[in-house]
Amino acid sequence: MSKGAELKSEDLAGLFKGLLENKVVDCLVLPRRAGEGGKNVSYILVRDASKIDSAGAGTAAGVSASAVFAPSFSVNAANILKGWTIGEKVGLVAKPCEIRAAVELVKLKQMDKESVLLVSADCSGAFTNQDYAANADEIGDWLEAGPGGAKAEELKGKGVAVREACEICENRLADEAGADIALVRANGGDGDGGKVVVAGLTERGVEALSALELPLEEKDIERAGEKAKIAEAARKKRESLPTASSVQELEEFLRDCIVCKNCRDLCPVCYCKECFFEQPLGNPVGGDLLNLAALRGAVGVPTNQLMYHLTRVYHVSATCVGCGACEDACPKDIPLTRFYPVVTAKVQEIFNYTPGKEVEEPIPFTAYEEEELEEKLR
Repeated sequence: MSKGAELKSEDLAGLFKGLLENKVVDCLVLPRRAGEGGKNVSYILVRDASKIDSAGAGTAAGVSASAVFAPSFSVNAANILKGWTIGEKVGLVAKPCEIRAAVELVKLKQMDKESVLLVSADCSGAFTNQDYAANADEIGDWLEAGPGGAKAEELKGKGVAVREACEICENRLADEAGADIALVRANGGDGDGGKVVVAGLTERGVEALSALELPLEEKDIERAGEKAKIAEAARKKRESLPTASSVQELEEFLRDCIVCKNCRDLCPVCYCKECFFEQPLGNPVGGDLLNLAALRGAVGVPTNQLMYHLTRVYHVSATCVGCGACEDACPKDIPLTRFYPVVTAKVQEIFNYTPGKEVEEPIPFTAYEEEELEEKLR
């Protein structure tokens, strides 16, 4: 049970205004509708509460439920706050995978825990921003609760599918991220659907809602049945994906990679200030490239294609939240969701670790215990 209140979806704008006006946060990062007809969904950082409205497009932040719950994915919003170690307090309103990434960044000291209020919204799965914008009228503001809904299947039959990263995601519900506040679609988004339960998940979250003088009461947002349905569908989808069982097959999978490093740059949990693949050994040019060719007789270009991805998947193996930003960023349309989230999920299973679920739970690689993996290796 959590302390919360039930609001009409049109009251969300007032909720976010209240966080600013009551100085709960100094600014907010939240989704808004933009572009012609408000069909694009992007993020905006707001300091002035008067810039928040309940409409859709325009320069203001249209933060009605149609923006907060819209099944569209542009960038992982945690990237916006990467390096937020300043004193000003920011509120982040985003999907569970984005909130989970922010939690991992807190653990990695890339974000100040005391300066961030995390607000997670239920996610029904998302389309790429391009697909959503092109089909916004047909997709609407929300897909049915859980996977396999009639609308999603109908759209898939027309070639407009939810991102593969979303199909294999087991943590779509707001309370499955380490957020302070959850925005829960009443009735799973079905039936009434116009109501939103706003629940405090942490002491900080409850204090924030109390400052707005909301009529808080005990709310049950557990939804065990829905979580089980989502997890089972994700497992089946993950098991259906093709796998690479040899180096040769992996090289073929990555054949078109141009090592542009977009997947690294858009990954919310990749944060090194100086990447190995920007240094001479990782990115040889000129004389260094010639020396490598002299050493080996010949060297493939772009260099370090396979090494780059193997190094990156190791780097994020514990902290990857499976948001799919890497695949969205790839100019060659390599289905990187079939590599990064799939491989890292296996590592996380070994350590019984779900990244971003609990802010106090240490990242496995920072809490090594001797012989802790003996059982797994037998």
